[in-house]
Amino acid sequence: MSLLQIKLSAALAILVVAILGGLIPLLAARHHASRRFLSLGNALAGGIFLGAGFIHLLPEAGEALAGVVDYPLAPLLAAVGVVALLLIDRVLFEASHAKRGGEKPEERQPIYPLVLLVVLSIHSIIAGIALGIETEVAASLLVMIAILSHKGSAAFALIISVQAAGAECRRLLRVLAIFAVMTPVGILLGTLASGLYEGAAALLIEGSFNALAAGTFVYVAILDVIDAEMYRSDDRIKHFMRSSLLGDDMPMPEHDRDRIYKFILIVIGLAGMGVLALWI
Repeated sequence: MSLLQIKLSAALAILVVAILGGLIPLLAARHHASRRFLSLGNALAGGIFLGAGFIHLLPEAGEALAGVVDYPLAPLLAAVGVVALLLIDRVLFEASHAKRGGEKPEERQPIYPLVLLVVLSIHSIIAGIALGIETEVAASLLVMIAILSHKGSAAFALIISVQAAGAECRRLLRVLAIFAVMTPVGILLGTLASGLYEGAAALLIEGSFNALAAGTFVYVAILDVIDAEMYRSDDRIKHFMRSSLLGDDMPMPEHDRDRIYKFILIVIGLAGMGVLALWI
C-alpha cells in the first residue's frame, strides 16, 4: 500500500470513527432514560476534556515550544486560555444576557459548545495536517493510530456537551458533520502543501494553539461541565426543607443518587486519557 493510499484510508477511517462516536449520544437520546444518560455522559465528557487538556495538549505544547522559546510559554498560554474563556463566558456573555433581560436562568444558552467546536475543529485540522505532511509509511501509521484513538471520544464528548446545552437534533447533526470532516480536510491540506508546515514557525503555531486549547479544555471541564453535574446545592436545600416540614424520609433527587456515579465517570474519562498517554 502506497503512502497516498494510507493517508486516504486514514481520512476515511477517521471520518467513520468520528461519526460513530458522535452518533452514540444522539441515538441514546431517543431512549426513555435519555436525560439521565445525558447527565452521566456529560460527566464522562468532563473527565475526557480534563485529561485531554492536562495529559495530552499541555505536554505536547510544552514539547513543541521548548525548542523555539526559552520560556515556560505553554503554561502561560494555557492560563491565558482559561482567562480568555472566563472573560467571554462569564463577563461579556453574561453582560449581553443582562442587557437583553427577560430570560430565565435555565433558558441561558451557554457559549462553551461553540467554543469547543471551534477549538476541537482547529485542533483536528492541525492533527490532519501533521498526518498529511508525513513522508514515511511507519510515521504515518503511528499518527493515524494516535488520531483514531482520540477522534471517537472527542466526538462523543463534544456532542454530549452540545446536547447538555439544549441544542436541537438538526444543530447537533451540523456540529457532528463539521467536526467529523475537519481531520480529513487537514490531511488533504497537509498532503497538498506539505512544504508549508515545517520549521520553527510551525512548531510555534502548533504549540501555542495546543496550550490555549489545553486551558480551554480545563475551563470547560471544571467550570461548565463538572460543576454543572456535581453541584446542585439549591435542590439539596429544597429537599432538606421539604423532608423537615413533612416529617418523612423522602427519597433523594436522582442527580444526588447519581453523584457518585458521575464522579466515577469523571475519573474513568480522566484515566482513559492517561492510559492513552502510555502509547501516544
